[in-house]
Amino acid sequence: MTSKERLLAAYRRRQPDRVPINVRGVPAHDRKWVESRHPSYRPLIEKVAASGDLVGGYGVPTGWLLTASDVVTFEHRVHDWTDWVDKETIAHTPAGDLSYVYRTSKHEFSGLTRSFWVKNEDDLAKFLSVPYVPPRPDVSGYPAAVEAMGDRGFIMVGNSDPIAYVHELLGSELLALWSVERRRTIDMLVELFTGRLLDWYDHVISNGVCGLFGFSGAEYIAPPLMAPSYFRDWVTKPMVAICTRIHAVGGLVHVHSHGPLNAVLEQFAEMGADVLHPIEAPPMGDVPLSDAKKRIGKDVCLEGNIQIGDLYAAEEQEVRDAVKRAIDDAADGGGFVLCPTASPFTPVLPEKALRNYLAMIETAEECGAY
Repeated sequence: MTSKERLLAAYRRRQPDRVPINVRGVPAHDRKWVESRHPSYRPLIEKVAASGDLVGGYGVPTGWLLTASDVVTFEHRVHDWTDWVDKETIAHTPAGDLSYVYRTSKHEFSGLTRSFWVKNEDDLAKFLSVPYVPPRPDVSGYPAAVEAMGDRGFIMVGNSDPIAYVHELLGSELLALWSVERRRTIDMLVELFTGRLLDWYDHVISNGVCGLFGFSGAEYIAPPLMAPSYFRDWVTKPMVAICTRIHAVGGLVHVHSHGPLNAVLEQFAEMGADVLHPIEAPPMGDVPLSDAKKRIGKDVCLEGNIQIGDLYAAEEQEVRDAVKRAIDDAADGGGFVLCPTASPFTPVLPEKALRNYLAMIETAEECGAY
């Protein structure tokens, strides 16, 4: 099988010739990305190019919070501190200004959001004062991206689910508070963004984009952050409509959701997800891969679940054992893609991480044949 055929068979819960190997975050087909990497990545890139089943990305603009209105204008400010840089974006809306601050490190630490757009009800009114103008992005480059990938794999068009946009507005703390104090407000926002997303998908699909669509955001309210009933109302039900739209044209839905999923696992099948990543085993998650296979493996392709922390810190034999265990637990009958739980995240790939990545791929090649 070609890599594209192999991935497609797994995504459709069929059995390919061997377990597909998707090394998340290493797009070996992307020349610009490859050229931007430190030389320490070179052996991994070469191995992925030779043995991996590639999943590349194609970005499609969404406007600001899924509106293309030119009524809102933006101002950017930079606040330079000793160890950090705060990048502030100010949105000038008809009802007043909103501010979003993202902090980046000068010392290779991960970035983080310091301040979200909406901090109170007045800010929400400012956001709602911006008219909804459906974004109509140019997707004419999509066929060329698919052609360039060819048989080496899939191009995935990424976006977020409705609750992710609510989270982008409010942040985790205010979302949690308002889920109790102002539930109807969250209901309204989820409905608003669901409608905008459906319109966005109608546009991109009607203009020739059809294949693999990626979603993230479910993890923002998955238990124990919120109850399973909240997950059903704010993730599963909205995603049913979106997945139905994608499936109507033969597309596939890929969902990324970290953390404990035991209490909501079946809901990914209910919403219509074709692929679920990364299904983290304890202690990072709470669903053993073998259990997930029994519960939803007939309906959802499982992609995972080699921990990124293990790839950086574990001993090589531990990684090899984890790969063998994942294949034993989930490969039977197809519907499984071996994949790390996250992308490599350091500018320089440590020698230990490189050895473990190569061991992961080599072990999957040795043990993944059907």
